[in-house]
Amino acid sequence: MQRFFTFFDRLNRTLGLLILVVVLAAGCNNNADAPAVDEPPAGEPAVVETTPAATAPAPAAEESSEEAAPSPAPEQAANTAAPSPTPAITQGRVVLWHAYAGADGEALAAILAQLQRDYPDLTVETLFVAYDDLPQSYSEAVTLGGGPDLVALPAWWLTEMVAAQVVQPLDGLTDAASRAGYFPAALADFQREGALYGLPATYQTVSLYVNNALLGDVSPPAATGAMLSMAQETPGGGSGLYANLYHLAWGLPAYGATLMADDGRVTLDQGDGAADFLTWLKALDATPAAYVSEDYGMLLDRFKKGEFAFFVDGPWAIPDLRAALGDDLAVAPLPAGPAGPARPWLSAEGILLNPNKDANQQQRALLVAQALSNGAAGSIWASRAGRLPAHQDATLGDDPLLQGFAEQATSAQPYPYQPEMAEVWGYAGDMLLKTLNDVMSPEEAVIEATTLINEANGK
Repeated sequence: MQRFFTFFDRLNRTLGLLILVVVLAAGCNNNADAPAVDEPPAGEPAVVETTPAATAPAPAAEESSEEAAPSPAPEQAANTAAPSPTPAITQGRVVLWHAYAGADGEALAAILAQLQRDYPDLTVETLFVAYDDLPQSYSEAVTLGGGPDLVALPAWWLTEMVAAQVVQPLDGLTDAASRAGYFPAALADFQREGALYGLPATYQTVSLYVNNALLGDVSPPAATGAMLSMAQETPGGGSGLYANLYHLAWGLPAYGATLMADDGRVTLDQGDGAADFLTWLKALDATPAAYVSEDYGMLLDRFKKGEFAFFVDGPWAIPDLRAALGDDLAVAPLPAGPAGPARPWLSAEGILLNPNKDANQQQRALLVAQALSNGAAGSIWASRAGRLPAHQDATLGDDPLLQGFAEQATSAQPYPYQPEMAEVWGYAGDMLLKTLNDVMSPEEAVIEATTLINEANGK
């Protein structure tokens, strides 16, 4: 997948694609044209074996004449023995569609090369499909009764794909032991209505970037009160916070607020937590050494120039910030609030199975999905592509930045995928800006946003 897109770049592209997924799944017929796919970008390495026909969906994987095999055992964790998959599952052909390019494509090739060494009678064929075309191409192919055995996709496309019935539930194919190694928030990202539909391979979240050159012997703030005090009292101890809900959602639970109930009703007005968090943001922004701004580019530029010590952002910024700050750059946990730890949203990418395949072929596909998302694969995602692996057994090497994000992931919460979120972004953004610009008090802004979102959603 395209490397280190910000959540918002992908979200803007995704909103239109989500509609296409449902429309195509509902409207396809047996005479429809095959989905269009793209060849790998010029100069990108081929990954294992690419299907030769780029004008049609990958052919259905060969079906075994053997009886359906039982679900494969969990991937072998460190120092833990696990039964080997049965021969019927480790022989045959599996087709994977993906949008991995550049370093991501190289990591995929390395993982599949190891799988080939482990199971020489199992062939994995891959087809690169452009990122923007992948959900539409996959959904149409599956609706027509074909498609690949596996597809690698971000979790924010999952809700619509579940509704279109183009992904296979995994609860009956996996057990608790095989799922235990993933970060809980990453696994929950692929659950809808209590059912699991994918295995997470990598994830993104936000944490606290630190410029150690500005701190000396001072430690990063462990609490929001300390962050405010450092901005007020310590030279260079200011902060940069992007005034966007994705970057600031961590503060709501830290102050005891809940964004949304299970039924999709926004509950920011339940208690004082949301207003208290907004009050803290306003106080931080009023400090000359700190910024809470909707101008992301300005914040990034000032942090790179060393104008403040702390910056809340995600792993997509690692290459740019590392080039600017070198070894002075670190990642620390976000500060806790008066009600508990910071809990940023986590958004994962992972592997989904085609529901059209028979039991044996799904077991083969599951074996490949596990090989793409287990601890060994996670180590390769990290070392080859700089990705954050979703499996906690992955080795992050000596990269302190990835280690910092992994520490933050232990307290992260899954991104809320309820359909009601479509109305949250705009009104919650207004809530932030009206507070910061003194248009409303924090309490008034919370009540207004909660009311407008719930009215828009019919709650």
